Amino acid sequence: MPVDALDRYYWYMAELVAFCRDAGLATTGQKHEVLARVRRHLGGAPLEAAPAPARARAVAKQRTTASSAPRRLALDAPIGDTYKCDAETRAFFEEVIGPHFHFTAHLQRFRREHRGEPLTYGDLAREWVAEYERRKDKNYKAPIMHTWEYNNFVRDFLADQSRNAGKGIRDAAAAWNEVRQSCGPRDYASSIARASPPKS
Repeated sequence: MPVDALDRYYWYMAELVAFCRDAGLATTGQKHEVLARVRRHLGGAPLEAAPAPARARAVAKQRTTASSAPRRLALDAPIGDTYKCDAETRAFFEEVIGPHFHFTAHLQRFRREHRGEPLTYGDLAREWVAEYERRKDKNYKAPIMHTWEYNNFVRDFLADQSRNAGKGIRDAAAAWNEVRQSCGPRDYASSIARASPPKS
């Protein structure tokens, strides 16, 4: 498959993982990471070397030891590699932020985007509160990762009340199923443009 064909069509995560297995590529990571791995492979990049079994066991042991070490939950404490979305962490944030705290996809994305930086629990708490306040604005649209094409499409479909008044999630999903099998952009605006070509 040429590299450009990969981006012309929509691929489910299961399809990408199956391709990686057949090609001898690693299958771990989020969708955008797996997609980038497949893209590099199709572009002729050499296979990523898998860690030796002994090395893999050593790394796993090191991670287990780190995760079992006691954590210090404080606003100035670095999250490091021991961060967990568990009951203890939730209780800490509820005490700092309030009982309305809950783990969100935004907080996870924020943490991943700043991986490698000296993030603290205070940084996470401040970002959670900032996002909570932003969502109070009815005009605010929370960002969706570019690989979440379905989510973007459905949100824009339901927001277009001039064309889709009275329609629900099933209608949006049906429209998406038509779009995802097509070649080219799969965003809602492009689907409208294709359905209504300019008059000559």
